[in-house]
Amino acid sequence: MTETILSIFSIYGAPALFVIVAAGQFGIPLPTSILLLTAGALQANGDLSFWQIFIWALAGAVTGDHLGYATGRFAGAAMRDNLDRWPKLRNSLDKAEALTRKWGDGSIFLSRWLFSPVGPYVNLTSGLSVHPLYRFTFADIAGEVIWIGGYLSLGALFAESIGEIADIVANAAWMIGAGAITFILGWQLLVRIRRIKAAGKTR
Repeated sequence: MTETILSIFSIYGAPALFVIVAAGQFGIPLPTSILLLTAGALQANGDLSFWQIFIWALAGAVTGDHLGYATGRFAGAAMRDNLDRWPKLRNSLDKAEALTRKWGDGSIFLSRWLFSPVGPYVNLTSGLSVHPLYRFTFADIAGEVIWIGGYLSLGALFAESIGEIADIVANAAWMIGAGAITFILGWQLLVRIRRIKAAGKTR
């Protein structure tokens, strides 16, 4: 998969970067971080312009994020109706939506770069919870600037060791995703324990 994505990028350049990053941020599992590292390394070698690939990548990321937001906002009712046969999945979606409502702009901003593996889900739940579009857009762009700028800079800085860095990033993405899920589950457990204790005191 990674080799195919990089080959497409090498052939079609910046427009391919836009499409691939948009698809990845929408939720299609693509090696977008590794692609950005490679693009950063190429611009360091003088093959590409930093600002050209930065703008194309940022436009793609914001487009993909907003497609996810729109899916949650405008197809939310239909999605919920079809989830009635899977109560556990529906419950998980309700919890994710509650998390987005509680953390608001912070969940959007941090899921662009720090907890990027859960970004597409936050896009969806932001739309489902009808989070204000202008606030979603502002937090989204701010976070994506950090993510894209960071990976392009990292690729440029370690251009000669890009293969090793890509392996580290791939492993780190899984670790961050697992950590984010663990944090969410732990937070939900803590909330439930507090509710049980509160209910016990009122009896």
